Amino acid sequence: GVAIPADGPSPMLFVDLPPATADRKVNLVPAALDAEAPHGLYAFQADPGTDEFPLALISPAVAHMVSSTFGQLRRAHVPVELSPDDAQARGIRAGDRVRVWNARGEVIVAAAINKDVRAGVAVLPKNLWQHHTANSATSNTLCPDTIADLSASACYNDARIQIARIAD
Repeated sequence: GVAIPADGPSPMLFVDLPPATADRKVNLVPAALDAEAPHGLYAFQADPGTDEFPLALISPAVAHMVSSTFGQLRRAHVPVELSPDDAQARGIRAGDRVRVWNARGEVIVAAAINKDVRAGVAVLPKNLWQHHTANSATSNTLCPDTIADLSASACYNDARIQIARIAD
């Protein structure tokens, strides 16, 4: 018992397996989907950052925590990563205890300076557990409860934040 696709044992896209569209072509801007997006699929939208919350928080999966199931495997606190420019502008050094916040809440963690992080961006991994931060809050605390303009998906990476060093 081996299942074989309807298009043969080794279907090759565009050779013997065309797109499943009415005209059997790739539609880069499908009219129905373009109409669903409030500004169209490829319209420029300004960065939603503000003076109060200028940094974009991204929360990627990391190799050892691709899902929250693995949160028990890492016991150490997890730092927020900043670019050298953003850290310098805030008087933050590697290892400093910092407050990461917005109108939704705050997370207390250590800072890590990473030259590979773009200025204007902060990185705090997803799938953290309460024991990974000093105040038991995670990046979810900072994420908006809005939904995307397409497919009603979550807007995790629309979180705008500020970070400040916590004085000793």
